[in-house]
Amino acid sequence: MNSKSQQAREAIFAKLKAAPVQTKQNEMPDWQAWSSVNADERVARLVRCMEASHTEIFRTDSNNLESDLINCIESNQFGSVLFGKTNPYMETVQAACPNVEAKVYDQPIEGFKTALFENIDASVNLIQAAIADTGTLAVLTGENEPRALSLVPPTHIAILRESDIVSNFSELMQSPFWQQGNWGERPPTNMLLISGPSKTADIQQTLAYGAHGPKRLILFLVKE
Repeated sequence: MNSKSQQAREAIFAKLKAAPVQTKQNEMPDWQAWSSVNADERVARLVRCMEASHTEIFRTDSNNLESDLINCIESNQFGSVLFGKTNPYMETVQAACPNVEAKVYDQPIEGFKTALFENIDASVNLIQAAIADTGTLAVLTGENEPRALSLVPPTHIAILRESDIVSNFSELMQSPFWQQGNWGERPPTNMLLISGPSKTADIQQTLAYGAHGPKRLILFLVKE
């Protein structure tokens, strides 16, 4: 570092040290995460928060889920739909939708990248848990349902049981979903938190949806 740079550096630090120290005048307000023991209230809050983030929500039940899923795929004219390795609805879609190419995500992304980014219209993802407080889906990614399954195709179709909705993130950490990931022993590295379709904001804070990743998030909320 030359002498001029050193002098400029020392001048900057001198100004910082000489600046008056501001003390906190007011205590931060108490904050408590939203919580409810009522399952219907959790469902209602999740729906309200996710709809505010442009999620398309379809209420269904176990008896009608398959027919509703098929109708969604056909009515949207999805030509190619991607499923995880253990997704139980792939064979149903294959049998009921002869014009739809149902694919399994069962290979490393290096050999599947072109098809994944260019040829897949939608993906179907099983959601293990959701947070009502913020309207957020929690996805445990891995070999059976890779991370890119819900992050790359232009339409993400998610299937969630109402019974898997928790109130807040603290409750999520106590749920079977968290235990399944063994995250009590180590921090999670393969969890996704999804609160709507992809979005971004420019320097003027104008929010745009579908800028990268899924342009649509379709949620089937299943009452059992």
